[in-house]
Amino acid sequence: MKTTSSKHTKNKIYERIKIGKTMQNIRKSLGLTQEQVADQLYLAPRYISDIERDKTKGSIDTLVKLCNIYQVTPTYILKDYLKTTQLEYDDKLIGFTHLTEKEKEIVIKLIEFMNAQKHK
Repeated sequence: MKTTSSKHTKNKIYERIKIGKTMQNIRKSLGLTQEQVADQLYLAPRYISDIERDKTKGSIDTLVKLCNIYQVTPTYILKDYLKTTQLEYDDKLIGFTHLTEKEKEIVIKLIEFMNAQKHK
């Protein structure tokens, strides 16, 4: 009988991908119901529930549409399963979409200023 080390089994990369809780948390943080999301996607609310309970993953098309509704990237949804340093930046930038237009303008100007300073 083959055994697997506990370190190996705790590594998310070897587990079944479960994004339901992440999807549910994002939906709730936006104040949306499963019915509202389902209406936007022309799907049954039960299907959104199944995704959130990890009963189904849905299609890539559905994932992209959900990302557009939730204003997040697929990378953000799959962050627990990906190995990349970009993820730490994605986590910080996710809140950008929730800023006011004035706040977004200030952040963009700050980034432009900092980049200009590097090229001097």
